[in-house]
Amino acid sequence: MKRRAFIQKSSAAGAALSILPLACATPASKLDAEILILGGGLSGLYLAHLLNKEGKDCLVLEGSNRIGGRMFSREDIGREVGGRGIGDKYTEVMKLVTEFGTEMIDITDYMRSPTAIYLDGKMYDKWPDPKTNPAYLQFSAFGKSPQLSALNQWYQKPELDETYSALLKRNGLTEAQIDLANISANYNDIRKTSAINAFHSAAFRKFNGSERILNFKGGSKHFIHAIAESLQTPVLINKMVNAIDDNGKEVQVNCDDGSTYKAKKVVSTLPFTTLREVTMNTVFNKNQKKAISELAYTAITQIHLQHTEPFWEEDELPLDMWTDTPLERIMNMSSSPTEKELACWVNGTGTAFFDSMSEKEIADYTIKKINEIRPSSTGKISYLGQQNWGKYKYNKGAYVEFAPGQAAWFEDMIKPAGNMHFAGEHTANENRGMEAAAESARRVYNELMN
Repeated sequence: MKRRAFIQKSSAAGAALSILPLACATPASKLDAEILILGGGLSGLYLAHLLNKEGKDCLVLEGSNRIGGRMFSREDIGREVGGRGIGDKYTEVMKLVTEFGTEMIDITDYMRSPTAIYLDGKMYDKWPDPKTNPAYLQFSAFGKSPQLSALNQWYQKPELDETYSALLKRNGLTEAQIDLANISANYNDIRKTSAINAFHSAAFRKFNGSERILNFKGGSKHFIHAIAESLQTPVLINKMVNAIDDNGKEVQVNCDDGSTYKAKKVVSTLPFTTLREVTMNTVFNKNQKKAISELAYTAITQIHLQHTEPFWEEDELPLDMWTDTPLERIMNMSSSPTEKELACWVNGTGTAFFDSMSEKEIADYTIKKINEIRPSSTGKISYLGQQNWGKYKYNKGAYVEFAPGQAAWFEDMIKPAGNMHFAGEHTANENRGMEAAAESARRVYNELMN
């Protein structure tokens, strides 16, 4: 029978990371569930769904006031601000799409639009030389490197583990071009991130086998809520975890609102950026400790806009723009071939420009800057809102990225630690994005069932 998720109030964010003993629950204490799952995103919900089918008693605790994690339909601005695109060969996700009869929209034929280039104060409707197009510099240089021959090789190739900028420079980019490539690269800083991330992304695109790109009709919320409503026990929201205590026989989880939950096993789907703030008493291996303490997640800030008139028809320039301004890339985020949903997409270190601004300051700056570089937009665009994933306390980033040397931790960091297991896109052996989250749920399901 379907049930609705219900709301319980929470208090402030969790304590700083420490691995210290807590007051352990007694072996005879009553369990709240056989398995506690921390995090109500795709991986946590899918894992609960799989376990429920096998008769396992699960309870999902979600720290925020909603379910979905990084799949987020912002009702207040009417936009999708999280994961939305899936390939038709995303095996695990497509199983769920089929099972719940989720309506999808095929966006393949209109997802790649022409892009104008704004560089050094000048607008180009078409860059004269494809080899030097600043929007594609990283791809042209990276393509000169030998590629992986399997999806799971990314953490098994230490010889490829160098800064991404070093690889791009060796393949012909100048320091100035590397600065420009940093705008298009979906990482915090290509001078600090590992080239392993790019190799993994390229392998996923090559070997995943998807031919069509799909979006959720009406937003990802319908898909997420369908999974949640299929669960035997409602997801508990506003349950920000601040402590996890494994006494060897059972695990106790403490939340900011003063509630505690006990189970035989606990599965953390929390990004390590938030897990590191939880006080934990369990036995981690050396590489798990380092990964929990140090792994970074990519900061992304989206600034969403509304238009009243199609100003791009007036100046006859492409709607999508790559710019060397703090707004970085401006693009159409709509799932419809006829509608346009404008958003500025700012990555990594570039997000710091907006971090200290008020909402009004962000709005004023964005509108003024777009009017400056695109005069035809004057009086025809307005501000809807921004999604700052780097400062969003439940994730503190959009997705994991490995610095040089950190991919070597991967096999150890995803192993069970006592009665604690790890899921989430950061723990996927092969895939990326939503399929990575679902893949990780399947792996932990197998761990728990064997």
